[in-house]
Amino acid sequence: MSWGAITFLAPLGLLGLIVLPLIWWLLRATPPRPKDQIFPPLRIFSQIRRDEEMPDRTPWWLLVFRMAMIAILAVALARPFLSERDTQAARDIVMVIDDGFGAAANWSRISNEAEVRLIEARRQNLNVMLIYGQRGGESAPVFAPATAALETVRILRPTPRPVDHIAMTAMIGSRDLGGADAVWFSGGTNFGDAQTLDKTLSGAASKTVLIPDSERMPIFAEATQETAQGFEIIYRRADTASARTQNIIAYGSDGRVIARAPAAFGLGERTAAAEFELPSDLRNQVSRIRPEGQSSAAGVKLLDDSWGRPVVGLVSVSDDTVQPLLSETFYLEKALGPSAEIYKAPLSELLDLAPTILVMPDDSRVQSEGLVEFVENGGLLIRFAGPKLAARSDDLLPVELRFGDRALGGALTWEEPQTLAPFEPDSPFFGLSIPSDVQVTQQVMAQPSTELDSKTWARLSDGSPVVTSAPRGQGRIVLFHVTSDPEWSNLAVSGLYVGMLKRILPLARRRSVAPDATGGAWAADRILDGMGRLVAPPASAVAIDDAVFDATVPSARHPAGLYQQGERRRALNAVPQGLQISAISDVTGAGQPYGKTRTRTLEGILLAIGLTMLAFDALLALFVTGRFARLMPRRRAAALTSLILAAVILTPQLTEAQSQDRPPASQDFNQDALALHFAYVITGNSVIDRNSEAGLRGVTKALFDRTTVEPQAPRGLNIETDNLLFYPFIYWPVTRDAAELSEAAAKNVNGYLAAGGTIIFDTQDQGDRAVFGGGAHPGLARISKPLDIPELQPIPKDHVLTKTFFLLENFPGRYSDGQVWVDAKSISARDGVASVIVGSNDWATGWAVSAQGEYIGAVDDTMPRQIEFARRFGVNLGMYVLSGNYKADQVHAQAILDRLRPESEREQRQPQQLQTEPQ
Repeated sequence: MSWGAITFLAPLGLLGLIVLPLIWWLLRATPPRPKDQIFPPLRIFSQIRRDEEMPDRTPWWLLVFRMAMIAILAVALARPFLSERDTQAARDIVMVIDDGFGAAANWSRISNEAEVRLIEARRQNLNVMLIYGQRGGESAPVFAPATAALETVRILRPTPRPVDHIAMTAMIGSRDLGGADAVWFSGGTNFGDAQTLDKTLSGAASKTVLIPDSERMPIFAEATQETAQGFEIIYRRADTASARTQNIIAYGSDGRVIARAPAAFGLGERTAAAEFELPSDLRNQVSRIRPEGQSSAAGVKLLDDSWGRPVVGLVSVSDDTVQPLLSETFYLEKALGPSAEIYKAPLSELLDLAPTILVMPDDSRVQSEGLVEFVENGGLLIRFAGPKLAARSDDLLPVELRFGDRALGGALTWEEPQTLAPFEPDSPFFGLSIPSDVQVTQQVMAQPSTELDSKTWARLSDGSPVVTSAPRGQGRIVLFHVTSDPEWSNLAVSGLYVGMLKRILPLARRRSVAPDATGGAWAADRILDGMGRLVAPPASAVAIDDAVFDATVPSARHPAGLYQQGERRRALNAVPQGLQISAISDVTGAGQPYGKTRTRTLEGILLAIGLTMLAFDALLALFVTGRFARLMPRRRAAALTSLILAAVILTPQLTEAQSQDRPPASQDFNQDALALHFAYVITGNSVIDRNSEAGLRGVTKALFDRTTVEPQAPRGLNIETDNLLFYPFIYWPVTRDAAELSEAAAKNVNGYLAAGGTIIFDTQDQGDRAVFGGGAHPGLARISKPLDIPELQPIPKDHVLTKTFFLLENFPGRYSDGQVWVDAKSISARDGVASVIVGSNDWATGWAVSAQGEYIGAVDDTMPRQIEFARRFGVNLGMYVLSGNYKADQVHAQAILDRLRPESEREQRQPQQLQTEPQ
């Protein structure tokens, strides 16, 4: 229901205005005036002065005041809001919403603006035809009441694909839009087909195109490239109307942030590079790159097995008689482990895995046509010499070898062991420091030739080659002329050995992630949603054949994300190669920015006015009936009345100021030593503080209902000034922007911990870990810096918190999968109660109840009966801090069991006899 610019969401509340005449009649109604009858004996009282007079009916000004109060409350219950728009819609609306990944970065603005306009359309009883990209499989759009479109918009989410404007144009078809207004909620990006949609919408009576600000336009991830210092990634944007710098974050596979780098777009520039300077071991751990603060799949770059740590196949021959420390592969595994993914297996199995590099020590020497094909097709083969190669050479070598080996005391002998000569500038090992204690006692010799110098990467001090290399087909062979273990040299136990192998690994060609020998398909493991988060794949996701994977474009059947085939992983990124992008404004012209349409609710304002008038009415009733004179001397009545009126007038301001400082319940905290109260830390954020109070109210209710503990109302604390010692535990919600504690606050909190108190730190961000990464929580790091927090550990499975009252396996709140941390060591002085408990599951939301005792917490429902188990954890937590670790104390278990048995079955324990020696 609407009245001008005001819309009533609950118009039935206006029925309260009907009772105004009845109230008027009741307030004006008076009983019949009594008949005066003179009684002579009482005439003497007529001369007595009367100090108090009461009116015979309600004064007209009080009647008007009460009528206005009731009218205001009735209007407030109708939930009015004021719509502020430049133009008021007068025709039906064609609403087009871009729901591809180009709109995800501004989705909150798009959805809010759409909701406001649909509420306005509902107010004017207009029909709306809603068109969005995901509607392809639904029925054709038609004009329908705005309420249906409003429900759809509230649940609509962006997809991890470009929006298809041609398909959206086809939904409109040949309809005549001349009698409707067109509103296009664009993501700001044209993927090459926006012209057709713009032309169709131009046939409407009016066309409005909403476009994000240039600074908030999405940026699109493109190619990554390794550099000498690390790697770089190119980002592209559609709108070039502003200079812009965007931070890019590189994440590891575990979600932690590895590095940040800026991508600076100059005015008029479409591309920018973010350059990361990282050592190779950190660079290899990067698995995902995304812009900071942009929630869109368009900006996410997924990296698979073709990036970073190369897959190295270590050729081995299974021999159970060889001790691990005596095998040649042991030293290779230790040297290559920090820099590569190592698969140790026979050659036939390794070739099926298609690694980038094969390493073949002498004791695992194998001759195979598959090995030759591997090298000639681009593989890198690293070989080591030994007795087998010295006795019999083969063709898969970089240089020709002399027959036999060179050793101390042999035909080709040295006077003493040889050291390594400095590496030459054209060697991959140039720049490595050579320890003076690295010595070679035996080696296989290369046959001198004119090409030997160009194939030599390392020499001994006498000039003989110790590492040689040569290309073979599209691949390369590298030969160490010594063994891979310390038998012929101590190179294998030196740091130089690790450095030389690390220099060789990047020389391998970047492999395409090949399938296994069966040529199977790639199944979706984790996919990207429109906001750029990795989530579980839907049932509709179809596996991709290996033969067509490179040409696959992300779609609903093949969503962007990570695909798996056995142990191998491959990425299908949301932005396909060669995607053409430009600004929507290039097609439609300058559009209207988001945020111009706003609503202002009047419900809260009217309720506040009505309740204030209700309180004031009570004072007026006392004044009108003359009861002030009975309550106090006459000369004080006027002054007190003025003070009360001033207090009533200032009540909203005082209440607001108090809510910003602390809840009213905490004003009498000095009395809390006489009762049991749980407490929470006031953060200054009204939303978080209300949620904390509701959460502890829920814990209090659960303990009251389910145990013999009867806590009182929770308290909000100012940790800098309030006395914390009255509260057994304090719930502390920590935001990412939390400031460092002052000296007074740190001293107060440390005193509380030292006195035996328990603090529950809740970062409440488990649902955002994929966005922010798994690194240290910045707010918690700042807060805990001056605090005496003990060493923490992940909570053990047999911790007392799992069995204090209920038996629990995890500790859910709004989320259920966050890690919980407690004291690493139990302190007997605290009866084993942890001084600090840290988690991220947003427990307050899981516990929250309203003032009427109704549970209001909204959880993610990632586990069955999550709300119930969140309440149980609250009970366990309260019992834990109140009763200690009595559940873990089994000393008296036998005595307790004996007392529970019938008296006839109890153990008969004889007192111990004291034996004394005879005198």
